[in-house]
Amino acid sequence: MRKIYLALLMVFAIGLSRNANAQLTDGCLAPDFTAQDINGNTWNLYSILDQGKTVVIDISATWCGPCWNYHNTHALRDFYNLYGPPGTNEAMVFFVEGDAATGLADLQGLTAGTQGDWITGTPYPIIDSRAIATSFAITAFPTIYMICPDRTVRRVGQQTATQLNTSRAACFISAHVNDAGITNSSTCLNGTLAACNDVNVQYRLCNYGSAPLTSVDVTLTVNGNTVSTTNWSGGPLATYESTVVTIPSVAGTTGNNTATITVSNPNGVADPGATNNANSVPFIIYPQVGGPAVADGFTASTFPPAGWILLNGGSSPTWTRHATAGFNSFGSAKMDFYNSPSGNIDALQLPSMDFSAQTNGILTFDLAHARYSSSTNDNLKIKVSTNCGISWATVYNKTGAALATVANQTASYTPSNAADWRAEMVDLSSYTGNNNVFVKFEALSGYGNNLYIDNVNMTFTTGVQSIMKDIAFGMYPNPASSRTSIDVVLDKRDDVTVEVHNKVGALVYSYSEKGLSAGEYSYDIVTTDYAKGVYLVTVRTSEGASMKKLVVN
Repeated sequence: MRKIYLALLMVFAIGLSRNANAQLTDGCLAPDFTAQDINGNTWNLYSILDQGKTVVIDISATWCGPCWNYHNTHALRDFYNLYGPPGTNEAMVFFVEGDAATGLADLQGLTAGTQGDWITGTPYPIIDSRAIATSFAITAFPTIYMICPDRTVRRVGQQTATQLNTSRAACFISAHVNDAGITNSSTCLNGTLAACNDVNVQYRLCNYGSAPLTSVDVTLTVNGNTVSTTNWSGGPLATYESTVVTIPSVAGTTGNNTATITVSNPNGVADPGATNNANSVPFIIYPQVGGPAVADGFTASTFPPAGWILLNGGSSPTWTRHATAGFNSFGSAKMDFYNSPSGNIDALQLPSMDFSAQTNGILTFDLAHARYSSSTNDNLKIKVSTNCGISWATVYNKTGAALATVANQTASYTPSNAADWRAEMVDLSSYTGNNNVFVKFEALSGYGNNLYIDNVNMTFTTGVQSIMKDIAFGMYPNPASSRTSIDVVLDKRDDVTVEVHNKVGALVYSYSEKGLSAGEYSYDIVTTDYAKGVYLVTVRTSEGASMKKLVVN
């Protein structure tokens, strides 16, 4: 039953022609709405926020079991009675029935499809509106948002009344005449900032004072060192009104950096509300020239590995390290498609690499993935950039059944044996000659089941021709401990070359035969003197070449 609520939601979303990728990131501005509740009262979101109130919105569906369970904890009722109009009047709560196919009778508990009576005992307004659910770009029922008076939104989840009040304390409230601040919007505005030279940093300047804001001093520090102090003038900004400001060409050192923006002297006077005056933005400066070929089996506990970059698509389920599930080793990189909302994009980027002195490049990795059902389609792409991430080319793209390595599973998937894994190979020879090549694994969630990658290896080989035609060959056993056998079938008279390269591209085995008649041929390779690890086996004929990964243990 875990998947039904989102599956039905996606049917609803498709009917609305929603873009599955458009989700509200924490720190973005909440969309305004004016709506009528089931009792005929009209509510405007921004008007409530302008009063300095924090708003909690529960977007649910009457048929949704988890929605009903949370509703019956009475957390929102208790929060409303304590901090809403019946209590301190610092907050407001709305229940939004977000499914277009249900209505008042479902809310009243009068239909077969509803979970029960949602109205009786609910003191806060109930609004039946698919438009609000659409504008807030939800990906699951229930979705509970908290909106601060400065209009910034964040998903708080199914919290208790006490937890909701603790979350509310993070909102900045106007309490002074002159008070400039920076909203918690750095992730929404900047995402993951990275470049080879410098970056443009954005922040949202907000007026938390009662007087209109027309000027403020802005100090930029990078890695603790003051870079500049400038004066912003504009507006006027009314209370809780904000504007996005860009600081161009912020320089840093190669690697991880932190830019901190601090505002002071609103309207030329001292700022008494210092808690909201500063916000930090992390950014990355890439090296001008890439490093050596990447080889990582995710055996170290640090994740992402040194030099790798995790690009989180907005919610907490993303790429993580799994300590025990690996192919022929402990450790792998796991993409939590099982819990990641549909449409989330999460990327795992390798350290940049130098291809300038190479002629042939092959990226290999091991993959394990189960679909949740035949209707769920998670997607994995591999993308390459040679201009510091300004543009990306897709070199690998698999989804659904083509991506899966095992049968469908409704339980959260973890690979349990070597048969769950499939070796994958991507030819990157067209990028040789470039001195700064970026490669990333990009995962697009279909709210299906988990995916794992392991033994990511970039191998440069010499003398391996571009593949003109796949040459079918078998290799057994693999993994190998003492020897493996390469079986090649020729459909006409031809020459055969078999080569083995280690993970750094060095040739460790080569054998050629010329003028062989059509038929089947077997080549034994003794591996007892090979170091444990991953090797690349190439079989070449006049028609082309094929490559497979060999694991020696």
